[in-house]
Amino acid sequence: MRKIFLISVIVLTALSVDASKKNTVSLVKQYSDTSFVLPQKTIEKKMKCVIAKKPDFEFPQKLRDTLNMMQKEDYGNRVFTMLLTGSGKGIKIAVKSEDILDNDTTQFFGDFVVGDKHFVMIQNENNIELLNIFFKKTGDTVLFQRLFEKTDNVVSYLPSSLDAFYNEYSRKLIFYQYIINGENLTNHKKVVVTSNDIGDDDDDAFKLDVELFE
Repeated sequence: MRKIFLISVIVLTALSVDASKKNTVSLVKQYSDTSFVLPQKTIEKKMKCVIAKKPDFEFPQKLRDTLNMMQKEDYGNRVFTMLLTGSGKGIKIAVKSEDILDNDTTQFFGDFVVGDKHFVMIQNENNIELLNIFFKKTGDTVLFQRLFEKTDNVVSYLPSSLDAFYNEYSRKLIFYQYIINGENLTNHKKVVVTSNDIGDDDDDAFKLDVELFE
């Protein structure tokens, strides 16, 4: 009986270690300068995973479809920040590749995982109600940790970003700008310039309605 108990403990421990590995994201910072001094303290950030509160809500579905397209086309960046803000008759979406461990001031709501990429939601007093309407935190956590690597050739990936608008009336996701690894791909999509989907912002000359999400 004791032998069976010990085997069970070993199996459970192995599963726990494996699960923790799956929830750990290493952000590598390369350096070539021999004078570089490694920090004495571990640099890490822990947060809850986030999922759609109700799967039948259309906005989270179209947001996930968009982020899934983005994560498939980006060949190097792994972590992105995402700011969702209510605006007029819809929701502004701002996504950009970013090393969140270089940021100590921004407050994060949680990690929205799509494919093998992490879209970390920014939280502030203007959007917390919106986030709580569409998303909820799960019991799973993600640990972002800094790793350093000495190399003769430092590799850096060009940034990716997305500026878009979800129109709650037309239920369309409209692209302002879509950049993948430094290349502007907005006009490479099937797009139609629409005037009836323009929101309340005066500085918006036009928006691009991506037919993929119609």
